[in-house]
Amino acid sequence: MTGSGGAPRAVIVSPHLDDAVLSCGGLLAEVTGHVITVFCGVPPAGTTAPMWDLLTGATDPVRRMHERLAEDDCALAVLGTTTERLGLLDGQYRSGPVAHGELVARLRPLLAGATEVHVPAAIGSHPDHVATREAALAAADAAADVLLYADLPYALSFGWPSWVDGRRPEPLLDPGQWLAGELAGAGVDLATLTAVPRALTEAATARKRAAVAAYASQLPALDALAGGRLTEDHASRFELAWRVARGPAATAPASHVCG
Repeated sequence: MTGSGGAPRAVIVSPHLDDAVLSCGGLLAEVTGHVITVFCGVPPAGTTAPMWDLLTGATDPVRRMHERLAEDDCALAVLGTTTERLGLLDGQYRSGPVAHGELVARLRPLLAGATEVHVPAAIGSHPDHVATREAALAAADAAADVLLYADLPYALSFGWPSWVDGRRPEPLLDPGQWLAGELAGAGVDLATLTAVPRALTEAATARKRAAVAAYASQLPALDALAGGRLTEDHASRFELAWRVARGPAATAPASHVCG
């Protein structure tokens, strides 16, 4: 583990090296947190550079992953966050999916005793995000408070809904409906979810921006995926998650799924 602080209040399960900070960096700026990153292994020497590496100016996947690991160290140091890395290969370096049972078995002891677990909602349906969500939901303690976080940059494809950022609703553009469709399309039961939008303080916003800036090799492409909203002043002041009702309470309809 790296970082400092006492027992974490929030454990963030991150598919890749930047997802936790992009999506929950404001939260991590304000509470003692711990990040578990799943797909962060260094590929074998000689691996052909996939399109994402080429897009972001890299031709050597081994060197690029070492760069990304160093960037992640810097970002988490800004937030004072500890980390544990499973070291599985990113989907772009694998030939197939990771077995669900294997991933659950790896995560379960790391999540044992965690009282607040943040899991990717898999907005955008990236296979690594979907695999991480399904395994983390299965591995979290039954008594844990579990939240699905809106994956950035994907969740900002159309901007924040007005009930997240407080802006006047656009009559011909409702991002909330798209987010609800993404969740429903992934098989998430909307009746078990309650939206938890988070407006960041000035201090948390500044720390998150400093941490996000550490991902220098990835940020231009990630920002482009969000139409420039990932680093835009207003949009970067907000985060979004959905609390999951678990156990017997999950049968009762939840309110404010998307506003």
